[in-house]
Amino acid sequence: MSDDEADILRKIARGEQRGYEFRITGSSTGAPVPTSFYNQIVKVARLVNPLLDYATVLNTASGENLQIPSQAGFSTATIVGQGVSIGTSEPTFNAFTTLGAYKFSALAQLSRELILDAGVDIIGFLAEQFGNAFAFGIGDKIVNGTGTVEPTGFLTQAGTGVTGSTGVSGAFTSDNVIDLVYSLDGSLRSKTSFALLANSTSIAALRKLKDSYGQYLFNIGTSQTARDLVLGVPVIETPALPSPGTGVNSLVCGDLKSLYIRNAGGLQIDRSDDFAFGSDLATWRATWRLDSVLVQTANIKKFKGGAS
Repeated sequence: MSDDEADILRKIARGEQRGYEFRITGSSTGAPVPTSFYNQIVKVARLVNPLLDYATVLNTASGENLQIPSQAGFSTATIVGQGVSIGTSEPTFNAFTTLGAYKFSALAQLSRELILDAGVDIIGFLAEQFGNAFAFGIGDKIVNGTGTVEPTGFLTQAGTGVTGSTGVSGAFTSDNVIDLVYSLDGSLRSKTSFALLANSTSIAALRKLKDSYGQYLFNIGTSQTARDLVLGVPVIETPALPSPGTGVNSLVCGDLKSLYIRNAGGLQIDRSDDFAFGSDLATWRATWRLDSVLVQTANIKKFKGGAS
């Protein structure tokens, strides 16, 4: 965080300033840039919700509708004889996908004693509180959102790659996982953004799966930077995904760069001493405008549990 931004937060904490909008300083790829309070919050959010690291993140100054084009089909090549006219083959495109901006908000409170205590890291505390609040709130909508009064969750847009057997309460097998990975186009599997998403319950089930030779499919990451792998595909824990169950979409696989997340403007931080005056608490409010959509729906597929 720059000295100017740290000074602004201290002024807000002391009541000398009511609010401030921290502008985005990260790159369009979503890479963390540790230069602002905004990015401190995003850093915490990414630890809780890794999708913010893998998706395509678009940073815009305002929240008007943003239209994203997507390709439906490629041009084709044909054999033609000598002197024969070459026919036209144009790529085809889907209808534009529109990204808006939905406002996510969170409140945090500090006692006056904590604010006046110079030894308390107010900046770190607020970054931790807001980072976690936004990570869980935004993470749920990125996965499960309806797209009407909230972002469009990719779980509703992704196609079903594999449906499990009946009579197993929605559980997946080794063969189901293999079929899911290979239900996607081969060009996607070679991308660094290709991954398998699951919550902790599903990951525990994945770790127990074996092949026909009794070997586990799951390879545990050897360091903080090395992801766990299944069939060579990175596994990303996604808390907002449901656990295995009858008719439930419990595993997702595909190219996460096809998921677009739009950040509109900056992170607005405001303080009120009136909201919790009777408790002698200062209330902090953070707002973050965001939207998401799966632009290429064929690039991510899901496993659906059997009907019984």
